Amino acid sequence: MRNFMIFLAATMVITGCGSLPASLTAQVPTTGPIQQGAQVNLDRKDQFIRVIARSPRDGMTPTQIVQGFLDASASFDGDHAVAREYLTGSANSRWLPGLQVSVYDGAAVVTSSGSSVTLTASQTGRIDEIGRYVVASPGQDLRGSFQLVRDGTQWRIDQLPQGLLLSASDVDRAYRSFAVYFFNPSFSALVPDARMIPVLGPGQGTTLVRYLLDGPSDWLAPAVRTGFPDGVGLNIESVPIDGGVARVDLKSSVLLADDGTREALSQQLVWTLGQLSDVTSVEITAGGQQLVVPGVSSPQPVDAWPKVNPDALPDNSSGYVARSRSVVRLGTTTDRAVPGDAGSGAVSFLRFAIDRLSTAVAGIDADGTLWRGAIAEDAPLLALTRGEALAAPVFDADGNIWVVNALTGLTRVDRIGRRAEVDVAGLPAESSLLAAVPSRDGTRCALIVQTAVRTTLYVGVIVRATAGAPMAVADPIRVETR
Repeated sequence: MRNFMIFLAATMVITGCGSLPASLTAQVPTTGPIQQGAQVNLDRKDQFIRVIARSPRDGMTPTQIVQGFLDASASFDGDHAVAREYLTGSANSRWLPGLQVSVYDGAAVVTSSGSSVTLTASQTGRIDEIGRYVVASPGQDLRGSFQLVRDGTQWRIDQLPQGLLLSASDVDRAYRSFAVYFFNPSFSALVPDARMIPVLGPGQGTTLVRYLLDGPSDWLAPAVRTGFPDGVGLNIESVPIDGGVARVDLKSSVLLADDGTREALSQQLVWTLGQLSDVTSVEITAGGQQLVVPGVSSPQPVDAWPKVNPDALPDNSSGYVARSRSVVRLGTTTDRAVPGDAGSGAVSFLRFAIDRLSTAVAGIDADGTLWRGAIAEDAPLLALTRGEALAAPVFDADGNIWVVNALTGLTRVDRIGRRAEVDVAGLPAESSLLAAVPSRDGTRCALIVQTAVRTTLYVGVIVRATAGAPMAVADPIRVETR
């Protein structure tokens, strides 16, 4: 059951869900009258709880000064104006709170020895300078050293770690996770690059567009593309939002772009800014002139580009189960066995998968044979490999089957049974790959990995050769699921 839940988490993470529900066993009422409830306002800004930071008081000890500074750091008002009151003038000029955020779990322990104060805590992760959240290694500790001096009659911090030191609860309260959208190599789907952005501070729209123009994170960059020409930036260093319209004024060089480029950069901007609750449309100009995009009005509505919806499923998507040796499609009123051998009971699958368009099935039987067949009348099942210890098969975006062999690792099997080993580089030593789930957009792969008694979820980027075939899954990063 534990491995199933991790497999479910892998599927949710790789398809764009940011986190798991707090409970997967919530009860749904099945009796009683149906009543319309009150409208729920989902504006995330309404859920923000502002920290009321306290200025230092006369007579505070070095430990109290550091603790007060840590508490005040959680307030972003005025570029952490109150927290800066705990610093000497020189420390204030050197401190760069936006450099990174070190995130710790629970309460930190603050101890002192004379004018030196040390913070220790269990680190859960960090937010880097581009807003990317990086999960800490298991058991990683956070340690911060502070040196205090007398400033007149009061203690003040003169030496401190760069960046912010925040608890996980402070981060949950003060930050929101947004996606900055780039394209997969074929420019057929948008790919999210998750960033953490403070609720207060510079406008969220401005921050998102700056991140978009700066390009993807180093981790995701090998797998994605952007529609923005080289050197494009904001003409006005702000993205104001007025009456639901986000106004983006780019450098005038964008006016030289062809229609395909204009469409691609519009899709990235509209999907990225459309996450903000107060944005209903996006007006794109270049050097103050309207950027004309054929077939789309200006300003562009947030629903103007459904064909690149990163969360969309095909219209005929459905659920499937294995029942009485048959693959069965679940319907709203009636469940039906799929056409062809997959639904006739010719082979009993222990584990199976359906491709994105619901046109093909792949499955593993009790003997470890990998089968594939079309979901069509009289379509046969073909044995691709036999007698291997295989994990659950998964289809990739191109209709190939990805499957993990307990002995040889990750394998990609094409439509006619040709096999290609997929190298997975960067996993911990002495670890075993249990399953792999490529994303629908073909850029990332979720990996379920076992090391000793620990089972962990990672996500790596799919690195393709020049011919377009996935050659490796690289740079796996550990995923936190809370």
